[in-house]
Amino acid sequence: MWTPQLSYQANLGPNMLSGKSGSGLNDNMAGPSLTLNQLAWDFGRTKGEIGYARSTEKQRRFELESAADQLAETGALAYLDVKRFELLQLETAKHVQSLEHLQMLIQLRVDAGLSDRSDLLLADVRVESARGDQIQAGSSLTAAKVTLANLIGVMPEVYDDPAQAIERFAPHDGEPDFATLPAVAAAEQAEQAASARVGQARAERFPRLGIQLGYSRNNYTYNNRDDAFSAMVTVTGDLVRRSNRYAVKAAEEDRRAAQATKESTILDIRGRALAAREQIRGGYLRIRAYRRQEQQAVDASAIFLEEYKLGKRSLTELLNAELEIYRAASARIAAEYDILGARVQYENVFGQLRQSLGLPSSMTQDDGDG
Repeated sequence: MWTPQLSYQANLGPNMLSGKSGSGLNDNMAGPSLTLNQLAWDFGRTKGEIGYARSTEKQRRFELESAADQLAETGALAYLDVKRFELLQLETAKHVQSLEHLQMLIQLRVDAGLSDRSDLLLADVRVESARGDQIQAGSSLTAAKVTLANLIGVMPEVYDDPAQAIERFAPHDGEPDFATLPAVAAAEQAEQAASARVGQARAERFPRLGIQLGYSRNNYTYNNRDDAFSAMVTVTGDLVRRSNRYAVKAAEEDRRAAQATKESTILDIRGRALAAREQIRGGYLRIRAYRRQEQQAVDASAIFLEEYKLGKRSLTELLNAELEIYRAASARIAAEYDILGARVQYENVFGQLRQSLGLPSSMTQDDGDG
């Protein structure tokens, strides 16, 4: 680069000499030499190399930050899955308990001769089906806990309610500041690195200009003191280098690819933000609908139970009402946690998730030049 380079050379053994008086073998070995080279101008080669190295270093740093953001989002969503399946398991247990209560009531009616034994068989089928759902919910909860443990390296004993922490997320309007997002910044640095490569490749068609200072000590037999000093301007380059044209084209294509990657990253972030907003908006509408459905199913179940006792409703209608309660409650829980998950994703889109979760906002220490 621009730092002077000092080189040396030492030789072993005799060497040939020639002159007007003839030629022969010098008995002594050629002496050592020192050369100091200073690059004066290289038409942008060094600038391109330095620019490429700096941009690549920053790109890797931003890629690390982007990976940390993605890991934080993945961990938060995995935690939400644990709480989701935890509540679904409780709701399934509640459903089983309600059906077992009906089963006991029907058993008493069958013993009293008020209901047919077929009603008891139907109730048994529904109870066993609900117990199967309970087992499946427990398996899903265990799998979610294992997934989270693989991400964070520990299996927590207690899982706190995440809703309060997520509700403290600051609201965001409009679009994020793309330039501050690690994924976009990494793509920007990749584009700058590719641009530096273009300048470097174009500079290869020009020579390098430099200054050279040299000293040589020659131990010739015919002259005990034959030291040589030199100072010169050097011009080095390739007379013919057909591959340079293709190197420039390749570098330009790399730059265009980096530009396309940056634009694609911005579009992806914009799409994720829009999807998260719609998920949040639609989630609240779903919650209201499922709450109404759940309450109506609870009211219908109470009425159907009394009408079943009077012989005005079949057991199937009563069991279906209980099933609707369970379905509406499960759908409501799913909608609630869909909203929480969307808010986590939305916070990450704006680059604030780690900070909002109390995690380090930066994985690296910025250097002085930014």
